[in-house]
Amino acid sequence: MWQRQPGFAGSFYPANPDKLKSEIQNYISRAKVLQLENPVAFISPHAGYIYSGPVAAYSYAQLKNKPVDVAIVLAPSHRARFNGASVISDGAFQTPLGNIQLDTTIAQKLLDDELFLEIKEAHQYEHSLEVQLPFLQVVLSHFLLVPIVIGTIDLDVCRQIGNKIAEALNDEKRSYVLILSTDLSHYYHYDIAKKIDTNFIEALKKFDENYLYEMLQSDKAQACGEGPVLAGMVASKKLGAKKVEILHYANSGDTAGPKNEVVGYLAAAFVQ
Repeated sequence: MWQRQPGFAGSFYPANPDKLKSEIQNYISRAKVLQLENPVAFISPHAGYIYSGPVAAYSYAQLKNKPVDVAIVLAPSHRARFNGASVISDGAFQTPLGNIQLDTTIAQKLLDDELFLEIKEAHQYEHSLEVQLPFLQVVLSHFLLVPIVIGTIDLDVCRQIGNKIAEALNDEKRSYVLILSTDLSHYYHYDIAKKIDTNFIEALKKFDENYLYEMLQSDKAQACGEGPVLAGMVASKKLGAKKVEILHYANSGDTAGPKNEVVGYLAAAFVQ
C-alpha cells in the first residue's frame, strides 16, 4: 500500500488546510452552475490556483454535493516518460485536506490491459493530477480515487486507453465522474493565445477525437493534456456522452498574470 504525499502544496496551492478550503470555496462561489444533462466527464486546468483556479471552479461547481462515488482523474505526464497509462491500485493520495483512498476494483480491471502500468514515479512528481484533488475534496462528500497519468499523445494508444476505461466502468453500479486535466496554449501573447485556444474549443465542440487530434498535430490548437482529453473523449462517448458543453474559458492574463505571455485554461463537460 502506497501513500502519496502532496508535492505541490505551498507552491501551486496553499498548504494550510483552512486557507486552501477557503480559497477553493471562494472560486466555486463565483462560478456559474448550469443544468447539465448527465455529465460524464469534465475538463479542468492544472496551473497554480491563482492562475487557473477560477476556471477550474466552473467544472467543480457542477459537481457540488452531487452523489459521486468514484472520481477517475486523467492527467498528462510532464516528467516521467513512458508509453501507455499509469494507474495506482492501492493506497491513498494525501492533500492538506486529508487522505483520499484509492479504488482498487477499477484500477485492477485497468491493469489487466498491458497498456496500463503501475509506475509510482509517474504520480509522485506530477502536479497535473494533484491539483485536481483538493477541488474534489471540497465539492464531494466522500469518494474513491482512480488516478491515471497518461504518458502518450498517440491517438491509437489514447483510443485504446479510453476504450479500456469505458470497459472497466461499463458495468459499474456506483456513480462516477471522469476529470480530464489539461491546460491549453502556453506562453503566447494574450491575443494570439485566444485565437489558438478558440481553435481548440471549436475543435473540441465537434466531439470527434480524430478531428481534434488533427488540429492538435497541426498546432492550430494546443493542449498539454492532449492524451487525457483524447482518451477521456473516447471513454465518455462509449459511456453515453453525446456532446460538449463549454463552461468557461480564460487565460492567465485574465486572472493573475501579465498579457505578454499567457497560458490558456478551459472548463468543459462531456454530457449525455
